[in-house]
Amino acid sequence: MKAPPGSPLKQRLEELFRFERSGMRLGLEGIERLLSRGGRPDRAFPSVLVAGTNGKGSTAAHLAAIFRAAGLRVGLYTSPHLIRFNERIRVDGQAIDDDRLESLLGEWWPRFEEERPSFFEAATALCFDFFARSGIDLAVVEVGLGGRLDATNVLSPRVSVITTVSSDHTEILGDSLARIAAEKAGIVKPGGTLVCGVRKAAARATIEAIAAERGARALWLGRDLRYRTRSVTAEGTEIWIRGHSFEGAVRSPLPGAHQARNAALAVLAAEAALADRPGREVAAAVSRGIPATRWPARAQILDGSPPVLLDAAHNVEGAIALRETIQALYPGRPVAFVVALSRDKARASYLTELGRVAGRFYLTEFAGERATPAPLLLASAPAAHIACEAVPAAAEALAAARRWASGAGGVVVVTGSFFLLAETMPALRTDVPDEL
Repeated sequence: MKAPPGSPLKQRLEELFRFERSGMRLGLEGIERLLSRGGRPDRAFPSVLVAGTNGKGSTAAHLAAIFRAAGLRVGLYTSPHLIRFNERIRVDGQAIDDDRLESLLGEWWPRFEEERPSFFEAATALCFDFFARSGIDLAVVEVGLGGRLDATNVLSPRVSVITTVSSDHTEILGDSLARIAAEKAGIVKPGGTLVCGVRKAAARATIEAIAAERGARALWLGRDLRYRTRSVTAEGTEIWIRGHSFEGAVRSPLPGAHQARNAALAVLAAEAALADRPGREVAAAVSRGIPATRWPARAQILDGSPPVLLDAAHNVEGAIALRETIQALYPGRPVAFVVALSRDKARASYLTELGRVAGRFYLTEFAGERATPAPLLLASAPAAHIACEAVPAAAEALAAARRWASGAGGVVVVTGSFFLLAETMPALRTDVPDEL
């Protein structure tokens, strides 16, 4: 764990990533001790906390864009990153630069050696300190895993948001929707405000009960704000929204009906967080902020022949949303999927959903022990009528998919794991911008 004084950024980050390989640590005691050693930077700024199985990052990105359009200086903390650690920590859309990150790592390293935090605890402490020093007006913070025991839950948010609840990470969060919902509802604070987009009855009932028990005001998408998807195109998603402050049509640059839901939920959360402002100001921030949202690798289309779509759909719910987006964007066109999944994912169900629109699967894997081996993915292939091939090298799988799609007049979709996207994006000559 030791990194000598004056270690360059690359070496310090390599040491930090080793914390991740040592495993996660659920519970708030460790992060509380760590932040106390740093003077409790988490208490220096107000926040909005975003939890959920899917849609957390996209909802947080829409929300941060609305707050920036309202004239606020906004911090955004998300995970995981795609290419560089810096992506996780942004102020007004700008990722933390290497010099500031190296300086913070050097300052916090003695505390890390004493407390031996998990990777996520260490990253969270760095982020909160950077936000405190940056003089932000408001932080939008994505929960890492679950909610109740996640390191981000040390915050006392102005608004708590829960996007969706479905079966993922069941070995940690529980084997029923009610148990998973209870973990996510752990971010609801006594007397606080909850904004919720959950639809499934068992999960919704659990969250409603916890909010009532804690005396929290609960605002529900579909009741306190209504929306409908008007169109999904390669240019984005047009949404009609009727909320307390905003009513009208707005376009998110992110394609997909699920992004309409994420954007609408962000509007409801923004209305709650900005309740002390005149309604016309909030409406203006929504109308400017939603179209300004940028969020890479969410149905991100790279033009070419064939076009390539990148999407970070990593579980069954994400696969359903991706399938529906492909049906809207490329009806009737052959689709070549390049897929790699982590070992803990429901691979058969995931591939079955994508199989409804697939012309061919190139099943691959990413570097590291968390990857499902390509032959094991092949054994989970959905149906004999879909051509499937195990290609362990991701670069070779991508090249083969592009050749097939080019000849078939189709499209390539790269999806399944953030780690796969990180490996393939350089080959596609695309990157995550430092400024969003």
